[in-house]
Amino acid sequence: MEKQEAEDDLRRSRSERHRLHITPAHPPGPLIDRVTNGWRGDVKTAANPPTGDDYEPGICDFEDEGSCPNVSRDLVRSRRFRRMMALVLLLLLVAYYAWQAYLRPRLQQEWNFKEGFLPGRVNGTYGIARAGDFDGTTIRDIHPDLLPGGVADHQGKRRLVFIGDIHGCRKELLHLLHSIDFDPTTDHLIATGDVISKGPNSPGVLDELIKVGAESVRGNHEDRLVEAAKTLLSTDLQAPSAATTSKGYAKDAALLKELKPRHMRYLHDMPLMLRIPALPLAKKRKGKHHIAEDIIVVHAGLVPHVPLDRQDPYFVMNMRSIDHKTHVPSALHETKTGNSKPWFDVWNWYQDRLDRGRSVGGFHVYSYAEWLEKQIQEDGWFGKLRGSVLSKALRKLNPQVAVYGHDSKMGLQVHRWSKGLDSGCVSGGRLTAMVLDARGETEVVQVGCKNYR
Repeated sequence: MEKQEAEDDLRRSRSERHRLHITPAHPPGPLIDRVTNGWRGDVKTAANPPTGDDYEPGICDFEDEGSCPNVSRDLVRSRRFRRMMALVLLLLLVAYYAWQAYLRPRLQQEWNFKEGFLPGRVNGTYGIARAGDFDGTTIRDIHPDLLPGGVADHQGKRRLVFIGDIHGCRKELLHLLHSIDFDPTTDHLIATGDVISKGPNSPGVLDELIKVGAESVRGNHEDRLVEAAKTLLSTDLQAPSAATTSKGYAKDAALLKELKPRHMRYLHDMPLMLRIPALPLAKKRKGKHHIAEDIIVVHAGLVPHVPLDRQDPYFVMNMRSIDHKTHVPSALHETKTGNSKPWFDVWNWYQDRLDRGRSVGGFHVYSYAEWLEKQIQEDGWFGKLRGSVLSKALRKLNPQVAVYGHDSKMGLQVHRWSKGLDSGCVSGGRLTAMVLDARGETEVVQVGCKNYR
């Protein structure tokens, strides 16, 4: 009975499934067909590119996430990329500012200084430099016994004392010498010229200089007086002619009446330039208050790279500026060309170039050494070899320090390669001394002056 009921239930179940069209969860067939791994249906785009009439393959396919526009969009949205671009922009701005504010002006200044030395420039390095007439000694070397640390000063106790324009201010001169404890037995006094005129006591200043054995280069006032004496002393000073009635001429005539023969001999004996060799005990080191190189004392200035014997005497006693393109000097601070620079700026640039060992091979040929170099060149390999060896030795130029006065408008100017000591004493400024010891150390001492103008 129970068996019969079970068979009836089975038949009813089959009949109901047939009526509802219900199919089994898995159709009949091999089991491998029922596996649903994703890799079996994965189709690679590269291997099987899509096809269609509207499809055009390229790097700017917006449907492709790896295309150029989509990658660029993601890159721009990246915070890291924006920071990097901001840094690059900042570096560009800094580089532009450095070029405009520092590099470009320095390069322009370097060229402005250099172009006057080149042979291609008209009158470059003072192309008209051919010395000139000078009634007196052009170049004098200091006596070896007076050199600090020299043959007569093994212990290095001697000093050199350089003094700016005194202009007849005897009282201030004595005050200054007292301030530096000047001792004629160990100190040597050197004046930068213009020791006379304008002030109250020119004969008294000359007497003091003669008494202490001082030397002085000739300034423009001494030179004018020496030249004036050639005519004034041979005429009646009380009755000047129409050609001798200028204010300067009258002052020269009055001063000549006060001067004695010893004064005139001292003035005429003043050299145009005084040369001092490097101090034996001075060690070379940088600094504007240390001197270990040769010293050239002049009244007004020098044209750099031009040999001393080819310097124009008038400008050595009168120059204040120099044209940086032609190197033609001027007695004025500014000229109409607009190219004027203080002569000591060009001088300092040139000496610094020599000190750093920079080449001057392309500069003008002026010195005897360079002339001799051309004479020793011979044909053949031996002559060329000898010439190249000697060429390096002859082209070795050493920097020099210029000590000068004359330019009271610029005042005290202390640089490494130039020392300007005229500080306008006669006009109520100060009288300046620079004391140099045997080891090259310098000290600047000044005293106040009364205005005598």
